[in-house]
Amino acid sequence: MAQSSHIILGGGLSGGLAALALADAGRGAGVVVVEAGDTLGGNHTWSCHETDLDEAGRAIVTPLIAHRWPRHVVRFPGRERRLEGGYLTVTSERFERLVRERLARAGATVLTGARAVEVGARGVRLADGRALEADVVLDARGPELAPRVAGGGFQKFVGVEVALEDDGPWDAPVVMDASVEQIDGFRFVYVLPFSRRHVLVEDTVYSEHGRLDADELERRAVAYAEQHGARVARVLRREVGVLPLPAERPREVGSPVAGPRPLAIGYRGGFFHGVTGYSLPEAARVAQAIARGATPQETAAALDALVRERGRQRSLERLLARLMFGAMPPSTRWTALERFYRLPSATIARFYASRTTAVDRARLLLGRPPAGLSWRRLLAGAREAA
Repeated sequence: MAQSSHIILGGGLSGGLAALALADAGRGAGVVVVEAGDTLGGNHTWSCHETDLDEAGRAIVTPLIAHRWPRHVVRFPGRERRLEGGYLTVTSERFERLVRERLARAGATVLTGARAVEVGARGVRLADGRALEADVVLDARGPELAPRVAGGGFQKFVGVEVALEDDGPWDAPVVMDASVEQIDGFRFVYVLPFSRRHVLVEDTVYSEHGRLDADELERRAVAYAEQHGARVARVLRREVGVLPLPAERPREVGSPVAGPRPLAIGYRGGFFHGVTGYSLPEAARVAQAIARGATPQETAAALDALVRERGRQRSLERLLARLMFGAMPPSTRWTALERFYRLPSATIARFYASRTTAVDRARLLLGRPPAGLSWRRLLAGAREAA
């Protein structure tokens, strides 16, 4: 195979959107996507608020949207709030079909079932012995190597997509139901009603450790659905995730095996919201930055510029995550989010979009602290981590 302009390792959300952005810029013929799985998109569901995306981001993402709702719900003990505004979901099934179609039309090459065993800044070697070369190598293979910030924790989840025997009780997404029993940290349940008889229920925990009993979380998700009056006929699929929060973008340093490293994007590059874990808005921004780079140097510079541009937002997210994990006991961690959801809806929207203003940041950080917040606890944890 002749040298390509871009090799993209990983055909998930970030890798797929980067490939689409290059295709839309008329450069699809030079793109090779290398995916270890059998399909693009894997086994995932990605969501975001409509206000998380700018105009260019919507142009990339809108064709991939499988479900859209005009509002969503959050719940805490003794409190429920309905927030107006579009909530969007991309499913891996739709992602696989549409990304393949668009890349094929653009002349891009998609290699599935292909595992990279040696990776450098200008080329990769696959497990079957093939060597591929490119001007730019982008590593979007997932969160496994994303470094965790000292004093942070993990967002762990298991989502089950279920078919119901009759109509369920949900007519809008429940983005956070923290009225459930608090187990292993801050726990909440997330519900996406694709229809009245087709629902995704996800049990999520913000914990100090990354250990996950997937079967137990699946059991809890199904039990939650049944406790709310839904009769589960069968489980259609399960998705599992463990994300470091907050995460740092790894530096591009030399490797004695494969030479300089590729440019890390997606979860592996730390491009996701440092508190919520949402990745779709960041993936759209990264894709736009990559498409602006006409040379390897310009691509690296565009990603660095994106990191600098969002530096203040990242600092806020890191601080909030460290306060939640390091300054609050697990039993009261939910109160930090409960306090957050008392803020004006515009402040909430800008926080999810990583576009907070100085006034937003003051609202988030000042005022009466959540129950259990201890600066002494945070300092002790920082000393222990050091």
